[in-house]
Amino acid sequence: MLELRLVHRFAGRAGDFALDLALESRGPALGIFGASGSGKTSVLHAIAGLYRPDAGRIAVRDRVVFARGGPGAGEASESVWVAPERRRLALVTQDPLLFPNRSVRGNLAFAPGADARLESASGRQILDVLRIAPLLDRRIGNLSGGERQRVAIGRALLADPSLLLLDEPTSALDAELSRDVLGLLMQVKQTLAVPMIFVTHRVAELLALADDCAVLEAGRVVAQGPPVEVLKRPRALGLASLVGVDNLLRVPVLGHDEGGGVSLLDLGSGVSLAAPLCKVAVGSAALVGFYADEVLICLEKPAGISARNALACEVVAIDRVGHEILVGLGLGDTTLRARITPAAASELALEVGRSVVAHVKTRAIHHLESEAVRTAPTPLPSAPRGA
Repeated sequence: MLELRLVHRFAGRAGDFALDLALESRGPALGIFGASGSGKTSVLHAIAGLYRPDAGRIAVRDRVVFARGGPGAGEASESVWVAPERRRLALVTQDPLLFPNRSVRGNLAFAPGADARLESASGRQILDVLRIAPLLDRRIGNLSGGERQRVAIGRALLADPSLLLLDEPTSALDAELSRDVLGLLMQVKQTLAVPMIFVTHRVAELLALADDCAVLEAGRVVAQGPPVEVLKRPRALGLASLVGVDNLLRVPVLGHDEGGGVSLLDLGSGVSLAAPLCKVAVGSAALVGFYADEVLICLEKPAGISARNALACEVVAIDRVGHEILVGLGLGDTTLRARITPAAASELALEVGRSVVAHVKTRAIHHLESEAVRTAPTPLPSAPRGA
């Protein structure tokens, strides 16, 4: 879907900022994730053709839209520049950028070829998926923020792009509207099968939409892969403030105990995890996270403890991270991570292969998915071991 090698320096009053990165992704949905100022939007704008990078190569769906040799450009020696309007890419920005003097229909028809496409079967499908048909004769000033974003996405899709580019598609919306738009984007992905690249700093958005994600820091790619895999060690990537967890699990719901206030999650091989009560349907997957600091390691199961989760497991990895020890604990089809001191690791005589018991308080576990993820049309797959 995307091959990217990008070298560019921006000069500004706050100082220089440089992009120097390479990534390839088959998609069909690539999420670009990172803190503010990491270069996410600059990468998206380069793909869209809003500026000419100093050097590099950009190929979208096997079509080269930019190439220029130069320092740091690798082997790129060809010179290619495809104008933005000829790239067949549709960019949706944080601001919907709708024309206030046009109706919804007039805004949708502004996309090249959209006037005729509106009356086609594919056009009607776009209107149905985005729930825009009842709004066609409305004025832009009479639309809510979520409705405006839906119209902007519809206009982009009606241009029949080969790739949809989304810059923080829900950041300007409140929580309820964000869930609504996220749910619609999931339907765009699943029903309309339109490849997309989107920029986000929201974990739920990334995990709901992305098949592949690239993490940016200071203009460079510091990690890439499936979101659950990439984000499972956020502190190592400097993303703890964004992700907020060390253990990130996508696992099926076994059942709900409303009286006890817990939902039971399937870790595989007959092992269950008690988490705070949630609304995810039994059989569908819940996305939960908790800090490695919240996992206590015991050599045997103690009596009279309030923690609901006393999980028999095996030490599968021991890694030193600064002045701390990160212990990998295998149980069922899952690996959990506990963060302890070197002194504790020594006192417990921990070694790979040793049987231990991991304790996790139910209240330490947080549900991370948004309402849109919980009500997705198809269940999310179970996390593999190590997720």
